[in-house]
Amino acid sequence: MKVLILCYDFPPLISIGGQRPYSWLNYLPDSGIAVTIVTRHWQEAMNTPEDYVKPTAVEVSVETDLLKNKVIRVPFKPNLRDRLLLTFGFNQLVWLRKILSLLYTFLEYLMFWFDSKSEIYVAAEKQILANKPDFIIATGEPFILFRYAHLLSKKYKIKWVADYRDGWTTNQGHYQLSLLQKIRNLFFRTLEKKYLQGVSFITTAAPSYAQELQKLFATTDVRVVYNGFDEKHFQNTAAMERSAKKFIITYAGTIYPHQNLEMFLDGVLLFVDKENVQKNIFEVHFYGLLGQPNSVSRLINYKPELLPWLVPLPKISYSQMVKKMCESNLLLLLSSKGADWLNAKVFDYLAAKQKILLVENDEGVLQKLLQETNGGFAANNAEDVADFLKQEFENFKHARITFAETNDNYKKYSRGTQAKIFADLLKTNLLSN
Repeated sequence: MKVLILCYDFPPLISIGGQRPYSWLNYLPDSGIAVTIVTRHWQEAMNTPEDYVKPTAVEVSVETDLLKNKVIRVPFKPNLRDRLLLTFGFNQLVWLRKILSLLYTFLEYLMFWFDSKSEIYVAAEKQILANKPDFIIATGEPFILFRYAHLLSKKYKIKWVADYRDGWTTNQGHYQLSLLQKIRNLFFRTLEKKYLQGVSFITTAAPSYAQELQKLFATTDVRVVYNGFDEKHFQNTAAMERSAKKFIITYAGTIYPHQNLEMFLDGVLLFVDKENVQKNIFEVHFYGLLGQPNSVSRLINYKPELLPWLVPLPKISYSQMVKKMCESNLLLLLSSKGADWLNAKVFDYLAAKQKILLVENDEGVLQKLLQETNGGFAANNAEDVADFLKQEFENFKHARITFAETNDNYKKYSRGTQAKIFADLLKTNLLSN
């Protein structure tokens, strides 16, 4: 079997979105599936928002391994909005860029000329003509990739799969939408239903996402394929030593508006005040936050007196992040009550086998995962946070090394296992028609 995967995020870009198709490239061949990836060309260093819209290599790059799996990287050409940003910066021509962003939001779905990602479509079509696959898999977002898969599927009579890392118009982050955002969502809902007509099946990253998608596509098969953790990176982690000189809590990745960071910070303040914790013995490390100016501002401005203990850090590679997690004393997971939003980092946290502190208890998918795997503690308020930190800090001070008593349930969330589930879905669907 051969599959053609359309994705935008892909290594060397450091992102959860890129790790998902990367795991399929690594593990689907174990099930006898040849993989071709078509993605954007990414530079090695993506440290600022401007880096994401800079022009990249002008030539299409093709990498082929010994098993003839391919990665096709296409150049990125910034549109007018991006060129204005690169020329004048973020603080000038703001309203003009906003107007252009709004226009591109609609027009890129209507005409390729306005679509800065259309090189992916062109390269995918060339690949189909050279070596027709059994399936096209489009993983979003960006959901413009669903348009490409729909058009290519219809034109060349190839089955396709829509993979949702998050919802499109059913996104869990759409708690409060402005009038303009509601209008945009109605436009996208029309497109979403149009493009998914004739899709073979849908995959998504969490049960709560699947429930919403099944409501929207009642007659379509919707399956969960988790992001999971890459077991290859956790093979030698037992030898990694936790920090003994400083009590370190680690958070990896993006902080979203719905996540209750403030409850955690309130708990930390209670803890350092009650226990008279000195700044040289306790720190909270936020990896990837330096690329998120709004999140940094939210972190440092809420309780300025906490600044000695809070450390915003840049993005690091996946393998480096695994090492940092395994060397930490606690791993922080942020959510909010009722969110039911599956943070993909939870699988890496479980594989690191360090205790997880969930703030706030979502009473949903994250709490269920922690209960299923015995992976950590869910805090309902700042007092819970402070009490749990006190308990673990006491263990640290008295050199009592405690690890999460994680059971073997976490193993089914490895990327190898999840890729096998995906492979079985593809094979079953291919044989069914």
